[in-house]
Formats: sequence, structure tokens, C-alpha cells
Amino acid sequence: MSKDKRDPKAVDDELMHVFYRNLDEKSYAAPSRASLVLGFHVAHKGLQAGGCAALASSAILAVMGPRGFKFFKRLTQISAITTTGGILSGLGLATKKIKSLPESEQQDGIEDRAFRIFHNRKQNQVDRYSLFGIGTGMIGGTVVMGLSYTGLIGGAGLGAAVGVLTCVATRTPDEG
Repeated sequence: MSKDKRDPKAVDDELMHVFYRNLDEKSYAAPSRASLVLGFHVAHKGLQAGGCAALASSAILAVMGPRGFKFFKRLTQISAITTTGGILSGLGLATKKIKSLPESEQQDGIEDRAFRIFHNRKQNQVDRYSLFGIGTGMIGGTVVMGLSYTGLIGGAGLGAAVGVLTCVATRTPDEG
């Protein structure tokens, strides 16, 4: 079926579009796994928030903390703590919010929110920058801390924060 004749209310179940829609298409298909889309989104936002908190602490750490390689090691350790806290807090708050809805509205609420996340172009753009930053940050974290939880999660959080800042800094005025 050609792209022009697709049913706009169809479910987008392509593997690559499990979390984010294809930005090149004009289709407004619903995400095939709404709970997965929402859970991933909330965890991703928590990771970004934790990374941003660690990055914000780098100013204090730069003035009062260690110098050289030890600075990056300490920043990665802080990021591992704030990133883990951000992910757990985000998932916990989302679970509490969903459980606060009447049971008859829970699935509709999840599907509605997942649909809006799935089709928010600017949100998807920020998240793609963030995902690139996560991968880069994990590599950097393992260089600084070795292949460990602290290196992977700390690096992922810092990378996500740098990815978000890069997206915001490089956005043109017409993109908003």
C-alpha cells in the first residue's frame, strides 16, 4: 500500500517505530504498544532530568571539587546517583498517576498520552539527540569509570543532558 493510501487511524507496529514515529511520514497512526511507549518515555525523561541535575552540579564541583581526571570521575559518580533517582522517581510518579485514575479510564489514559508523545515532533527530536548523547556518554563513562554500573548509568545521564542541551542550542528560530 502506498504511503498516500494508508489509513491514518492504523496502528504503527514497525519495529523501528515502537517508541518514536517516523518523522518523515504524515500518518497519525497510534503506537502499537502504548504502555511500552509511555513507560520508556517516563524513564527517558527521568534519565534526562537526573543527567541535567548532575550537569548543574558540575559548576559547584568545578569550584570546590577535585581537578583533572578526578573531576570527571566524581561527576560521573554524581550522575549515576541523580540519574538512577530520576528514572526511579519518574516511573514511580507515573505509576502513581495511572493508579489514581478510575480503573475504567486507565487504559484510555495510557493510550491517549502515548499517542500524544508518539506524535510530538519536537519531543521526538529532543529524544533522538538525547539517545545519541546517551550512547556517547556511556562510552565516555566507561572510559572514566571502567565497565561498571556507575560508568554506564552516570555516563548515560550526562550524555542525555548534553544531547538535550545540544538540541535546544542548535534549534533554529522557525523550529521553535
